[in-house]
Amino acid sequence: MANLEDSIVATLFDQSKEVANQVVHHNVLLNTLDDRGNIRRFSGGYEIRKPVLYNETAQGNFYSGYDSFDLSAINDLDAFQFAIRQVYEPLAISGREKRANTSQEQLLDLVENKMEASVARLKNRVSDSILGDGTGFGGREFSGVSLMISTTPSSGTYGSIDRSTNTWARNLAVSSGGLSTSNIQANCTDMIMRLSRGSEGPDLALATRANWSLLHQSLTPIQRINDKSDKAKGGFRAISWNGVDFVYDGGYGGSVLASGIRFMNTKYITFDIVREADFKPAEQKPVRPVDQDAFFTVILVEGNLCCAAPALQGVLT
Repeated sequence: MANLEDSIVATLFDQSKEVANQVVHHNVLLNTLDDRGNIRRFSGGYEIRKPVLYNETAQGNFYSGYDSFDLSAINDLDAFQFAIRQVYEPLAISGREKRANTSQEQLLDLVENKMEASVARLKNRVSDSILGDGTGFGGREFSGVSLMISTTPSSGTYGSIDRSTNTWARNLAVSSGGLSTSNIQANCTDMIMRLSRGSEGPDLALATRANWSLLHQSLTPIQRINDKSDKAKGGFRAISWNGVDFVYDGGYGGSVLASGIRFMNTKYITFDIVREADFKPAEQKPVRPVDQDAFFTVILVEGNLCCAAPALQGVLT
């Protein structure tokens, strides 16, 4: 049997896809993006560029015969530019732990327990960041849902685009004046209609626990039928209503979303990951610090959550 250190790293490399699946399927948005094929691996670089979609300032027009084409409004250089964010999760074993587990079976159990603990921590950290506003850890977190779909979309930046001067970079934000069981259905229907265009519309809505409960209560008197989709089977508590899966954020540990219901057209949302840091260990060999009786490796993830059409996303408060 290979030594303990090499066994851990080799196992992590072999199981990097399984680790990725566990992390991705722990979060309802990432799970939905995975179903759509919108989790994308790329070779690297310093930023992620997404061409702006649904920018109505650059458009064609009708013409007749020899009419001249007006090309003055076209700017194909407009693109959202997302920084590559980095997250790691360590897996460490002390010399005492190694010496206390000398048999092959003990070593395998120790490695398995350490890996499960590291993956569990990574799942929660990535999931929380995906829903956040990107300000955590000194602004090093992912450009999460709370930034993508802001309650104040006319200020700040998204993907390096100034939202105060570029209306096409803003999401829709609507205040209901106070959601209740008597008005939540009408307000949600209005949001879905506002964000729909032709055959396209929102397919996923993330709600705080309180707002999801209001929708649930409003539907209970009409004998709601549970949707038996893969999302429900995967463990997410979803209400499928008007073509949108409503899922709550919260439970043990509380909510990451501060307020409201985020409506998303996931066709235009991607999670882009650098291939060499796709839930893989940082090095081929574990590191043993010169001043510690221990060794460690770290699981790395590099990438960001990106949206090319913020105008088709919205928040209801």
